[in-house]
Amino acid sequence: MRPLDRRAQERHESHLHRALPDAAAHPQARFQDPQPLRHQGELAAVQGVLEPVRRHRAAQADRDPVRGTGAGVKIAVLCGRYPYSGAGVIARESAEGLARRHEVSFIHGGDVDSDRQEGALRVISLRLPPAEEQGVSHLYWSPAIVRQLRQTLRSLNPDLIHFHIIQRRSFSLASLLLSRRRRAFWTIHDQWPLCVRSVPQPPSCEGMKRFCLFCTAWPGFSVANKVLKEAVFAASRLEVVVPSRWLGNLLRYSFLGRKRLHLIYNGIDLDRFRPAEGEGSGTAGSPPTILYVAGPNNPTKGIADLWPAFLRLRERYAGLRLRVVGDPPDGFADQEGVEIAGRVPREAMPDEYRRASLFVLPTLSDNTPVTLMEAMASGLPVVATAVGGIPELVVPGVTGRLVPPGDMPALAAAMEGLLADPEARRRMGTTGRKVAETKFGRQRMVSELEEIYGVARGRTEETATLPTLPEAICGGQR
Repeated sequence: MRPLDRRAQERHESHLHRALPDAAAHPQARFQDPQPLRHQGELAAVQGVLEPVRRHRAAQADRDPVRGTGAGVKIAVLCGRYPYSGAGVIARESAEGLARRHEVSFIHGGDVDSDRQEGALRVISLRLPPAEEQGVSHLYWSPAIVRQLRQTLRSLNPDLIHFHIIQRRSFSLASLLLSRRRRAFWTIHDQWPLCVRSVPQPPSCEGMKRFCLFCTAWPGFSVANKVLKEAVFAASRLEVVVPSRWLGNLLRYSFLGRKRLHLIYNGIDLDRFRPAEGEGSGTAGSPPTILYVAGPNNPTKGIADLWPAFLRLRERYAGLRLRVVGDPPDGFADQEGVEIAGRVPREAMPDEYRRASLFVLPTLSDNTPVTLMEAMASGLPVVATAVGGIPELVVPGVTGRLVPPGDMPALAAAMEGLLADPEARRRMGTTGRKVAETKFGRQRMVSELEEIYGVARGRTEETATLPTLPEAICGGQR
C-alpha cells in the first residue's frame, strides 16, 4: 500500500473545481483529464496510509481495561439497514473483523431499538419509521433518526465512524453531515450517490456523467436529486472507500471525486465459504446443477436472460437443474428442472454453493457482487456479465466466463461450454479459490481498513503469507 500523493490529490481537486460547473453548462463535454487515475493516486493503489487517529484518544484507548493494553481504537460501523443485500454482509463482516483488535459498535437500522453484545462486537439497532410513515423526503432528511444516531454516537464517543448503507429510507443522506464532527469514512457499494436509485434506469444509463440533465426515468426530479446530494457531499468531511476501480472512475463525475479515495476490495469469510471436500455435484453420475442467487425478485439480476438460456440447455442435458436462491418471478417455480430454495439463511449459504456445479450471474448492472466472491471462494466456476466491477473479479478463461449483458445466446454458449467440460470446471474452480484467497479474504480487507484508519500494526501472519494474484493463478509459479 502506497501513501496517496498529496500534491497529486490537490491537482485533481483543482481540476474538479473547474470541471464540475462546466458539466452542467455543457452536458456533452467530458472531463478534460488525459490521466485521471494518476491524479487520484492510481486507484489501483489508493489505499494510502493516512494521518493517525488523534494521539490523545489513541493513548486513552490503549489504557482501556476493556480492550487491554495496546488494543486499539473505538470504531462505529454504520449500516442503515441490516440485513440488507451483499452490502450489509460486507458491513457486518468488516465490523466483526475489526472487533478482534478494536472496540467496535455495529449500528444499524431495524424494526426495534436494541443494544446487545455479540461476542466481541456491540450491536445497536435503531428503530426506523415504518414504510407507511416515510415520504420521499426521508431519503434525504429524517430528523428523528439523525438525532437518534447523533445521540448514540455521542454516548459511544468513537474515534472514527464508517458509513456503509444510508439509502432505502434508512439513515438518510443528511447522516453524512455527522462527518463534520468526527473523522468519517464511507464505503460506497453502488451508484446511489450518483443517481436517484442504486441501479439506474435503464441499467446501462451513464447520465450521471452529464449531471442527469437528460434523464428519461425521473425527468426533473433526477436533477434536483443530483444537486441536493452534491451539496451534502461538498459539505461533508469524508474519506471515500470504493470496492472497484469502475466505481472509483464514476466518482470523478461527482464532488465525491474530490474526497480522498481508497480502493479496498470487499472481503468474505474464507473459512465458511470453501470448496466441498471430495467430489462435487458436477461429476459423472450426478446431474449438474446451475446455481443462481439474487435478491427479492430483482429483474436487474438477469433472470429474464437466464431462463431461456436454461431451457435451451435442458434440450441437450435432460437432467440439468437450476437452483434459485431468492424470490423468483411468478410462475417460475412450476417449471421443470427448477428448484426454488427461496430466502436461505446466511449460515446455510455455504452448503448451497458446495452442492452446485456452476454459478451464474447474468446481472444487467452491478458493482462487485458478494455472491460472485462467495462462489469463487467455494471453488465454483462462474459465468457472469461484463458489467460494473465484475471484470475486476473474474479472469475470463481462468476462473470463469464473461458475456455481454442481455446476450442470451452468449450466456447459453458460455454455460454449455463449461457443462460439457468437467475438467475445465474443476480447473477454473480451483483457480477461483486461489484468487479468492489472494483478493477476497476478510482479514485482507480488515488490514487495509486499519491502514487507511492509521491504526495498523503491520500485516498479520495470514495476510503476509498470501501469494500475489499472478502467483495464485499459476499455483505459485512465475
